[in-house]
Amino acid sequence: MFCPNCGKQIKDSDNFCRYCGCDLRADVVIDKEHLDQSYGARVYNGNNNETPEAETLPDDMEELVLCDIKKHWMALFWPIIFTPVFFIYFWNIFLNTHSIFSWVVVFGILAVIIYPVLRYIYDKIIITTKFAHIKIGVLNPVEIDIPLNEFDRLDITQTSMGRLMDYGMLSFTAKSERYEYRYIKAPGDLQYIISNPVKFVREALMDDEI
Repeated sequence: MFCPNCGKQIKDSDNFCRYCGCDLRADVVIDKEHLDQSYGARVYNGNNNETPEAETLPDDMEELVLCDIKKHWMALFWPIIFTPVFFIYFWNIFLNTHSIFSWVVVFGILAVIIYPVLRYIYDKIIITTKFAHIKIGVLNPVEIDIPLNEFDRLDITQTSMGRLMDYGMLSFTAKSERYEYRYIKAPGDLQYIISNPVKFVREALMDDEI
């Protein structure tokens, strides 16, 4: 059976998950039979006149974390560039002037360094068996939960540099607002999840079982 919190395979006799410490005594766990019934193959007998039944996610499926989408190191490009600039300016100009303009320049450079770092740390995309939980922003973050069956609302785009460095941008509309999540590492993996959410869930749970 599987832990309802982290999705790892555990023993039937376990009272607590050995991986995350979740209390299993009152929770419902996923067994192999339920997995097969929930994520069975499409019904299709090869007749060209028949349409395969689309796979769907069961309503009673326990929500498990399957994937944590990482940001590419290119999200820190400007902090990497401006950090030495800051120290050069600080030691050679700021300490010798103390003018209002020098303070403005110092805080401006710090903002260019600190804000992307905070976005790199706090922006999140967590894929579970039911949702994509997306968090964007630092001071006033936007948190959006998108059901797996609505993944067609998500678009992945890449620039020429993105294709070269293997990063991309996720864009989507929620509550009539357009959002962008930049510098996604290995966007092809997320594109696969968007294109085949049910298949991805089944394969992820099978991998944990193995």
